[in-house]
This record gives sequence, structure tokens and C-alpha cells, in this order.
Amino acid sequence: MDMTQIAPNLFVGAQIAEEDLEELALKGFTDVVCNRPDSEHPESSASSRMSDVAIGLGLAFHYLPITPGEPFAAEAEALSKVVARPGAKVLAYCRSGARASNAWSLAQANQAGDRP
Repeated sequence: MDMTQIAPNLFVGAQIAEEDLEELALKGFTDVVCNRPDSEHPESSASSRMSDVAIGLGLAFHYLPITPGEPFAAEAEALSKVVARPGAKVLAYCRSGARASNAWSLAQANQAGDRP
């Protein structure tokens, strides 16, 4: 499982499998964010199944799908709130990690715009 750290407690990566969730739990992750719509990858486990496995391992699971070409401000804001939780260590994934990275960038830009 490849992942890139883009903030002190946020990592992004490509589609993960159920078996990757155990590795994330062992590495101290607290949250997993799925930015890939279920309909986009019918050959992979659905987010509901990933959520069940994650919760069984003590991980919080957040389904925040981003459809290519559509607005994703709400998903970016939700990701920001997950990452802001005290003690959080988050992996956000999609097909390649790009949408997860873009969501974080948008959230950061929105926060910067809120400052005087």
C-alpha cells in the first residue's frame, strides 16, 4: 500500500483493500476516508463493507465520495474536520490519491480565505 504524507496527520493514497485496513490500524491510524464513489469500482469492496471491517479494527470510516468533474467543497470541508480532530491520523484514498489531495488543498484554501 503506497501512501504519501501531505500534512502532519494526513496521508493520501490509491484504492485500498480490506486487508490493508489491519495494517493501517497497526500503524496507529485512527480514520480512513474513502473519496471514491462505490459505483466507480464495482470490483473492489463497497464502502459499507470497508466501513464494517474498519470499525471492527477500531478505525473510524468516512465515506466522502468525489465524482470527477463535479464540485466537492462539502467533501473537502468534511475531510478537514476529520483531520482536525485531536489525535487523528488519517488515510484518505481514491483511485490514485489525486482527489483526496485535491480535497485537502481545497479545504486549506478555503480556510486561508476565511482569515482576515
